[in-house]
Amino acid sequence: MHFSSLSPSNISHLDIPVTTNPQFTFTMSQPSDPVSPFTSHLSVPVSFPSRTPLVHHLRKLKADLEKVAASPGNVYERKVALLVRWDNDTTGETKDIGTMTDTMKTFGIQCTNFLLQAKDEGQGSTLRHKISTMIAECRASKVHSLFVFYYVGHGAIAGDGSLYFVQGDNGISWTKIRGELVYDVYEEKDRASMRRVDVLCVLDCCYSGAATRAGATAGNVAQVLAACGPRETTQARDPSTSFTMRLFSAAHHFRQAGQATVSTAALFQRMQEERTPTTPHAVLETLLRHVNEKRVLVKLTLHGRSPMPGHSDVFENFKQAIQNLPPNMKVEISDAYETDQSIFIILGMSWEAWALWTMVAHLDFVGVTFGLSLMRRRPVESSGPISDENHRPSAPSEPSHGKGKAE
Repeated sequence: MHFSSLSPSNISHLDIPVTTNPQFTFTMSQPSDPVSPFTSHLSVPVSFPSRTPLVHHLRKLKADLEKVAASPGNVYERKVALLVRWDNDTTGETKDIGTMTDTMKTFGIQCTNFLLQAKDEGQGSTLRHKISTMIAECRASKVHSLFVFYYVGHGAIAGDGSLYFVQGDNGISWTKIRGELVYDVYEEKDRASMRRVDVLCVLDCCYSGAATRAGATAGNVAQVLAACGPRETTQARDPSTSFTMRLFSAAHHFRQAGQATVSTAALFQRMQEERTPTTPHAVLETLLRHVNEKRVLVKLTLHGRSPMPGHSDVFENFKQAIQNLPPNMKVEISDAYETDQSIFIILGMSWEAWALWTMVAHLDFVGVTFGLSLMRRRPVESSGPISDENHRPSAPSEPSHGKGKAE
């Protein structure tokens, strides 16, 4: 699954071997530079960036992308999941727990149910202890393990923007839960064993995308698949819109297809394909195979500027660098511009490609698009001098070929 940060020197994928029997295997990707396993590639940004863009050096970016493309899959000898819900929740969570149990069985993952007591204010501590115990068992096994944490129920956002799992007046901080799951909180003597434990968190609650905004970690692979963005609410249980139901449907699809392995990025892609126009975007699509596919539009900034106006060696080298990427990492270059000391490139890519690229690259989110650009790809002639440098030229008189709409 691909919701994590990567270490270019130590990259592996969380892929799922898919067979006709219930033995699937996850592969996760390991961090590179400080990109958190709970960061932007898991959740769609919702506002214009207010900070200076992160600038990449092409040589390092090319090497990192090649390592992502070539990384092998992890095979897990121990696979366990903790499925969590409240005792008196009314969101249909009982059925979702059953659906998630079936999904985990598809991947050969052993499940443990955990029922939160809404009237017990100490449930946060109890849950953290349960997680700690299961993680310790994985570490003690001394084999490569996968731990899945699943929560379904109500979610709320605190004043500082952090996520809480809530029921009535009771709330459990996601930040504290996260502390039990990631490598960087463990003492040095425990870190070697913790590296063998990869973690996948699946959160089916309102505002769950806020869980993707925690601080960086440099340790074990920990990924988050959230039902919606940090400012969105989820929808009631329905086969076409429910997050858990779409996850189950995606897993079933790959199993029925007899596919050997499945990555979380591929699962995410399938879930996005099955969503309806009113369904929130899950927070984690391959080069456009058809012009009508939905895709993600992003901006990538690269260091370097050519002294020759209208020509950029960096841009030409970038086009060469991405030619041999595998199909699920292909991108389409929509446009490119020079700035004072860098260039920025507008890229179209699938959700799956986005999930893979953002393991090693910072991509500024532009939007989710459908179909071709509404602008014709030809120069717009001016009828006279333009006195205002910010003047926008008139649209071409010839109608556009193709359709497009922002989602």
